[in-house]
Amino acid sequence: MKYPASSIAALSLAMALCAPASADDTITYKVVRGDTLIGLAEKYMLRTGDYRIVQKQNRIADPRMIPVGTILKLPRTLLKFQPSTARLSSVKGQVTALVQGTARPAASGQALAEGQALKTAGGSFASLLLEDGSRISVPSNTDLKIVRLRRYILESALDYDFQVDRGSARSKVAPLKSANDRYQVRTPKAVSAVRGTDFQTRFDDTAKRDFAEVDEGALAIGVKNGGELALPAGNGLAVNADGSAIAEAMLPPLEINGAGKLQNGVDVRFALPAQKSAIRASIARDSSFEDQVADQIISGEAADFGNLEDGNYFFRARAISANGIEGLPATYTFKRRLNSISGSAGAADDGWVFKWGGQGRGIIRYNFQLFRGNTDGTAFVDEAGLSAQQIILSELPDGDYYWRVGAIQYADGETSTNWTPFEKIIVASN
Repeated sequence: MKYPASSIAALSLAMALCAPASADDTITYKVVRGDTLIGLAEKYMLRTGDYRIVQKQNRIADPRMIPVGTILKLPRTLLKFQPSTARLSSVKGQVTALVQGTARPAASGQALAEGQALKTAGGSFASLLLEDGSRISVPSNTDLKIVRLRRYILESALDYDFQVDRGSARSKVAPLKSANDRYQVRTPKAVSAVRGTDFQTRFDDTAKRDFAEVDEGALAIGVKNGGELALPAGNGLAVNADGSAIAEAMLPPLEINGAGKLQNGVDVRFALPAQKSAIRASIARDSSFEDQVADQIISGEAADFGNLEDGNYFFRARAISANGIEGLPATYTFKRRLNSISGSAGAADDGWVFKWGGQGRGIIRYNFQLFRGNTDGTAFVDEAGLSAQQIILSELPDGDYYWRVGAIQYADGETSTNWTPFEKIIVASN
């Protein structure tokens, strides 16, 4: 998707000037019988005398006589409100909360308020649950500030405003119930406002570039003069350091063969399709990726996440375009059940000794197999149900042999088997 040159120019100028909120910073109110500006101010505004500001801005001749049905615009900064709530639903790794100017370790279940901030270190993640059910996932190396978090007395309208100074934030926004509800996320050169959607905003502090990608719903990119540009689902926007902007369709979901297989090796590893672009690969314990445990950008042929603890996980991959815009996600479920096995073989005085060992929970029994000549047909030796981690074979006839060991794991009411690759030995008489 390409925006008209005039729209790009307007967007670039606004972003270069660090545009304020794209949505109008007022709440609308429809006058009913008996309303006066003074009465509305007493009920809904922080200072009664500020009714004069509303009178001037709305060109009301008599504050005591307003025609029924008149639509008033009331600045949000003048309105009474109750603090809304944001609670950390998950925290992993080194996450700090800036509270009253002091950085403290954040904890799951902790409440955060307007004006406070979150900082995640490398390999660390956090998720916020808002009052209306909206959720924000905060990945590694991100600085997120809560600019506004309030519910106004007028119409119980919600106002959520977040600022990403570094890194990224993924928002899963609950459908807004009132026309005056507002949810927006700022990056240094853009403000994204939504009405029920799944989107990501990012700021690359090194390249000084802003990004927005929309998986579901639609995003409105705000400009300083009050206008906005629509970014529909499946599209992304990149804003360069000089303010120029690029909008394009997000790359399609990747097809990753074997992504859903059991991960029982020492390291959790996924083979990636060969392609020119880099890939963002992430792992979480939930399908919405709020409880995220790993995230990395990969330019090679595999994503290696090391030795994760046993559990059920979700793996997500996004191809990254040449313009740095992340593509649509491909998400897979997989089980992690560590059941590693390795072995060695050597000649001994009385024959051949085969040894093995591994890691894994539960009860583990071993199956040793030795094939003569090739691996087709019936094994020459097949010993199952072994608890010992070695076997000695004597008087083997001369020839070529292929052997392997399987670790049969019984854990969590399930059984799984992991085999070593076949290895070859040659038996020859002196």
